[in-house]
Amino acid sequence: MFYERATDAVIARDGTVDKLLGEEVIAFFGAPYNEQEHERRAVEVALEVIRVLASFWGDEPLVGAVVGSGVAFVGRVGQGETSDYTAVGQVVNQVMSLREHVHPGELLLMSETYVAVEAQFSNAAARTVTLKPGNERLGVRVVKAAQLEGRVGTRVKDVRALRTILFLDLVGSTDLAVKIGDAAWRDLLTHHYIEVRKLLFEHGGAEVDTAGDGLLATFVAPAEAIRFAHAMGALDRELGLAARVGIHTGEVELDGQAIRGIAVVIASRIGGLANADEILVSGTVRDLVGGSGIQFTDCGVRTLKGVPEPWHIYLAPGA
Repeated sequence: MFYERATDAVIARDGTVDKLLGEEVIAFFGAPYNEQEHERRAVEVALEVIRVLASFWGDEPLVGAVVGSGVAFVGRVGQGETSDYTAVGQVVNQVMSLREHVHPGELLLMSETYVAVEAQFSNAAARTVTLKPGNERLGVRVVKAAQLEGRVGTRVKDVRALRTILFLDLVGSTDLAVKIGDAAWRDLLTHHYIEVRKLLFEHGGAEVDTAGDGLLATFVAPAEAIRFAHAMGALDRELGLAARVGIHTGEVELDGQAIRGIAVVIASRIGGLANADEILVSGTVRDLVGGSGIQFTDCGVRTLKGVPEPWHIYLAPGA
């Protein structure tokens, strides 16, 4: 009954069933086909299975689920009779470890997944768990399936939420691409984004968009946005790249994975003021991270294009 209901739900939403393991069904979405809204489809499957099985067993929740999003290798692993078509990567390992922390009737969402579906589940409670081995601490959101009757698949737009917005832009990328050639530049940019996504994961950030050699990401904690920027700057310098970063905290409108609002514009304009290897933040960010040990240099009050009022800007130099 459980296997049948779960696999049917996965297949109906263009997912791939990876394994039937003991009392678990493991699946992935977004590969090898249908990359559109893979986070939403995975979440819908999880909530449907939790509720259907609860109703079948007399409304007693006996099923829990975990959904995480991130970069993973999807393909055939191994050779001959031991080969398997599966997903491999850090995000897979973390999802598997989170299974020990989910309770019946709960769905645990990792940060990047939650950003993609927050418009539907804006009141999901936060929880910090410690993963073993290594005692890695990971922040997740908890959705209680019993509280969402009738809401699976309902798209809710224009929900407002407080976010720290980060814009990262590579400086001098056109000249470098001309110097090293298209193929080498593509390889270098690929390496850059691999490191970006690793660090976003470590610092609780969520990728919103990448365009060319830029990055738009959001963070719940402004201090983590600054730490991400410092760590990414150090890695980019090792690659021969230089980035400029702008960070601001404010309310944004959530529409799926997209974000909109004046706070996004402010963060973008602040990033445009930065020079290579500089991290500029708004006065809001500077005030919010007081006591974190992060040091700032006052850059004065600046006028930002398209923003009605001037903003106090601070430099966050590296240690």
